[in-house]
Amino acid sequence: MLSHHSENTSIGRRIRTAGTAVSLALLGGLLMAPQAVAADSPTSADLLSACAWADVCTFHPQSYTTYIGPEHQVGTTAYNCGTLTNDHSISWSDTTSETNSVSVSVKAGLKFTEVFEASVEGTYGHDWTTSHTDTETNTLHIPAKNVGWITRGTSKQQASGWYELHFGSKYYGHYYWYVYDFLQSGFNVDKPNAGYVSFQNRAMTTAERKARNC
Repeated sequence: MLSHHSENTSIGRRIRTAGTAVSLALLGGLLMAPQAVAADSPTSADLLSACAWADVCTFHPQSYTTYIGPEHQVGTTAYNCGTLTNDHSISWSDTTSETNSVSVSVKAGLKFTEVFEASVEGTYGHDWTTSHTDTETNTLHIPAKNVGWITRGTSKQQASGWYELHFGSKYYGHYYWYVYDFLQSGFNVDKPNAGYVSFQNRAMTTAERKARNC
């Protein structure tokens, strides 16, 4: 959600909802009907990009939380066609990258990312990284005629807040713009082992046994 500060009215707000910008103005205590505007307002992505050259680009954090990411498979799937339980070694590599609520790519060196990380680290005392990769090798004990694989739930963190941007000359007709309801998540650097790694197995299907001549 984004907004601008109106220079011509006592109270003005531009809110971006579902990809369409609408203008709400309070004049004399009366609420004017929303009017759609098209290309006369920037997208949230435009404003985050403009953070690199705006006179002021500040992130105001409002919340911080940690959580375990969704369970997902890492590494390959192993098959045991034998008649006894066998040990299978599976090596895997799993990368966790930062993502945000406006679907803008997060890369090291981008100004809006640096502003976000510095603000969150300063406010909550937690380190951030744009990308983190874990690499491990695990041994699975797979029963006869079974399939084995590894799943993982990654230790993650997220913070929410809003961006404030000031421009020396008007940008899309205004000097001040805001990106509200911004949310960014990434790997939990401070508690990397808070997640989990789980070993899974199940009986092979008839098709799987046939395909491998089990």
